[in-house]
Amino acid sequence: MRRPCVCVKPFHFALLFVVVPMVTTVRAQSTASSETVEIDIDAVSHPFPHFWEKMFGSGRAILSLRESYRNDLRETKRITGFEYVRFHAIFHDEVGMYDEDKDGQPIFNFSYVDQVYDGLLENHVRPFIELSFMPKKLSSDPNALHPFWYKQNVAPPKDWNKWEHLIENFTRHLVDRYGVDEVAQSYFEVWNEPNIDFWVGNPKEETYYELYDHTARAIKRVSARLRVGGPATAQAAWVDRFLAHCKEKNIPVDFASTHVYGNDKAEDVFGTHENIPRTQMVCRAVKKVHEQIAASPYPDTPLIWSEFNADYSNDRKVTDSAFMGPWMADTIRQCDGLTQMMSYWAFSDVFEEQGVVKMPFYGGFGLLAERGIPKAVFNDFALLHQLRSPRSLPAAKTGRSPSPHGTFSCRKKPAPRKLLPCTSKISAAPTLPASPS
Repeated sequence: MRRPCVCVKPFHFALLFVVVPMVTTVRAQSTASSETVEIDIDAVSHPFPHFWEKMFGSGRAILSLRESYRNDLRETKRITGFEYVRFHAIFHDEVGMYDEDKDGQPIFNFSYVDQVYDGLLENHVRPFIELSFMPKKLSSDPNALHPFWYKQNVAPPKDWNKWEHLIENFTRHLVDRYGVDEVAQSYFEVWNEPNIDFWVGNPKEETYYELYDHTARAIKRVSARLRVGGPATAQAAWVDRFLAHCKEKNIPVDFASTHVYGNDKAEDVFGTHENIPRTQMVCRAVKKVHEQIAASPYPDTPLIWSEFNADYSNDRKVTDSAFMGPWMADTIRQCDGLTQMMSYWAFSDVFEEQGVVKMPFYGGFGLLAERGIPKAVFNDFALLHQLRSPRSLPAAKTGRSPSPHGTFSCRKKPAPRKLLPCTSKISAAPTLPASPS
């Protein structure tokens, strides 16, 4: 039985049936042009891990209790290698975890926290635990509310000892409930995007480092095996200085995380006045941070890109459109080898940052629109998931110099004739529009 070859080509995906005789070279003719790609199937291969589908973002913590959220989670898990989910606001007052008595002593209630994490684990997805936001009774400014519809508090704590007490009790509760072996497989990420309006500490960077230091030490008091990191910044910011700070102050750090979107500005990400198209912005930012880590005091620090998408502005012509298919495939091509995980924001439009969803296809971030309707990008992730256990082989276009980056990714099937489900990853970037029309 012949099996399909899934090819990433400019503007489209082509499903091809390829039968390869017992020879060392395969020639694949593009249906989009007369260009021929030549593959040496005896060349040395390298791993191609699915870094793009291990983690997804989602709406805030409390939404995970909804059946619509869990249905979308199960559907995403069905078509991807979904292992972790990241969301905001596990410490929001609506989760009910933190209170204080009349004497100002902390009171903890983990009822909803348990329901949130139990629901994930029952569906075989672990939490990537973003530690945010500030409970109002612990906040140094109860009126420091973010403009999102659910009005989270983004101020530093009024008492650093109480903040450490919260973190240590929260972490110890997770270990007591699930066991250290389980919790050690998750990640603890300190806050969300403190370099923009999700943090009102002044000055931002120095007060964030204070937050991180207290948090990391509290987590490690529970178990040295637990993984903690940051700075979870927007616009690929601070990572080099953050690692230098951890080195100077001897603060634990197990991974570095940051974010970028395809329509972020070069001025914010690189400090330049370039016009970088959304087809290049994400992986140029990833490469920048990858190189910063390599030059840092901790060059082996894993880079987890804990939030990305082609657009942050709910543009229906982008996130709800077929543009996302080739954009996502080309982003994988560009970012291969630069990061351990990338978390697509988000898997579901069960999402309320701008308020209650009024209609499907409003430009939401999800793979699945409201009412569980699959978008083009959902089908793209399903297709790309088929690249299981591949070999990546050098490829060259005939008539041109061989590219060190162009590859076909192939799996061999034992048979008298070799059937190779292949995915071509062409070194020349697809000529996608900077913005979809």
